[in-house]
This record gives sequence, structure tokens and C-alpha cells, in this order.
Amino acid sequence: MFYVLKIPAFGIGQQPFVPWLLYIGGVVWALSAFKSKPEQHTFKAYFSEGFKAFIIATLIIVVYCYIFYKLNPQILEKAVADNNALLVKDGQHTAPEIVDNADNLRKIFIVGILMTNTVIYLLLGALVSMIGGGFLSQKKTAA
Repeated sequence: MFYVLKIPAFGIGQQPFVPWLLYIGGVVWALSAFKSKPEQHTFKAYFSEGFKAFIIATLIIVVYCYIFYKLNPQILEKAVADNNALLVKDGQHTAPEIVDNADNLRKIFIVGILMTNTVIYLLLGALVSMIGGGFLSQKKTAA
């Protein structure tokens, strides 16, 4: 999406809805594939299967994000420039403070992005696994 559709990778209002939907679809797919296996279909079993899927997917996403941001340092520099512009516009910071803030942002940018993505995808995966496991583990009663 960054290269082909020219969608910014970072910025205010940039929510990754398409990757989130793909991630949710992958976890739901893992749960539905588990349903066809001849095993006991309890909530615990479904959540365990979903957990395995979302842990591996989150690991892949975090590694991808690290590589992506390392290969695209212009994203970091744009974030620093945007932050510097906000600080100058605010008018409450001196030039050395702005430079120091930019250096600190460069140090923590990738770590912050990775931590944020990790937490978001782990919570999203746990939520989808709980909801999917709850629905799929329900016993169907004959009417």
C-alpha cells in the first residue's frame, strides 16, 4: 500500500484498517479450519488454536515492520520534520530543545512503532480468538 497506492505509512489519521481486516480474517480462518478437525471443540481448544495463529502472525508483522522502517528511513525523517514543525508552531521551545527532541525521537521511533504494533495485534488477536472461540464452541441444540 505504501509503494503502489502511495498511502502514507505514518501520520495522524493513518489507521491500518486493511491489514487489521486481513489479520482478523487469518485468525478466523485458523479457527474455522480447526473446526473441521476431529478434536474436542471446547472454548479452550479454540482459543488455543487462535492463540497459536495470532502469535505467529504478530511475530511476522513485527519483523516485517522492523525491516520496512529500516529500509525506509524517509518515514522517520518525515515524522521528525512534522514534529519539529509542531514544536516551532507551538513557540514554547528553544532551538536546542527542538534538536534534542528530534534526536530522542530518532532513537525511540522504531522501538515505539514496534511496541505499539505488538500490543495492538496481540490484543486484537486475543479478542478475535475469544469471540470466535465463544461462537464456534457453542453446542447446537435441536429445536
